[in-house]
Amino acid sequence: MILDAVVPARNEASTIAAVIGALRECAYVRETVVVDDGSTDDTGDVARAAGAKVVRRDAARGSKAHAMAIGVASTDADAIFFVDADLIGVTSAHLDAVCRPFVDRRCAMSIGTFDYGWRNPFILRLPPTTGERVVARRIFEAIPPERLDGFTIEVTINDVIAEARLTTVARVMKGVTHRTKREKFGQVEGWRRTLRMFRSIFALPFNGSVRWRAIWFYWRGLTIERS
Repeated sequence: MILDAVVPARNEASTIAAVIGALRECAYVRETVVVDDGSTDDTGDVARAAGAKVVRRDAARGSKAHAMAIGVASTDADAIFFVDADLIGVTSAHLDAVCRPFVDRRCAMSIGTFDYGWRNPFILRLPPTTGERVVARRIFEAIPPERLDGFTIEVTINDVIAEARLTTVARVMKGVTHRTKREKFGQVEGWRRTLRMFRSIFALPFNGSVRWRAIWFYWRGLTIERS
C-alpha cells in the first residue's frame, strides 16, 4: 500500500518545515504534498525548501477541505495521511504511531489527537475534529463535492466512515500541540473564528447534515489505543 501525506497550509511558514521534517522521517510516508492554500507569507517556499512537493491553490479565502481535495488529486497513493501544518512538537515517532493501526489493517481510519490529560477518556470518544488522520483514498473520494465547504471536513470524513460501518483507532500524540487561532489572528478575532467553527460543527446533527445514528456507529467502531 502506498501512503502519501497531504498537508493543507495557509500562512504557516513558522511551523511547516518542522512538520515536513517529521513526515519525511515517517517510516510509512512515500511523499509529502503541501497544498499552499493562498498563503500571503512564504509558506510555499519554506515547504519546498524542506523537501515537500508544493501545489498552490490561489484563492482569496482559504478552504482546508478544498486544499485537501487538491492534495489528494495530486497523488496516486492508495491511502492519504492528512496532517495539519501548524503542529508544534510533532516527531516521526508520533506519526509512525498514528499510521501503524491503518497500515496493519486494524482499522479503516487511524487518528492522532492532542494530549488532554485527565480529559482524554472523554474527549477521545467524541467524533474527532483532529486534522491528523489516515484513510484510504476511496474514503475521501466518497465525500460529496458540496460537503467540501465550511469548517466541517473532519466531521464529514467521520460521517463517511460511520455510515459505512467502518472502524477507527485513536491514539494520543503526547507532547504535541498547535498554533491556535488566537495566536494566528489575535485574541478577539481568534476567539470569534474558534466559536464560529465549533458552532458549525455542533449544529450538524441538528440541521440534518450528520445523522445521530452516524455518531452511534462511530462510537461502536472506535478503539482507543496507547501509543
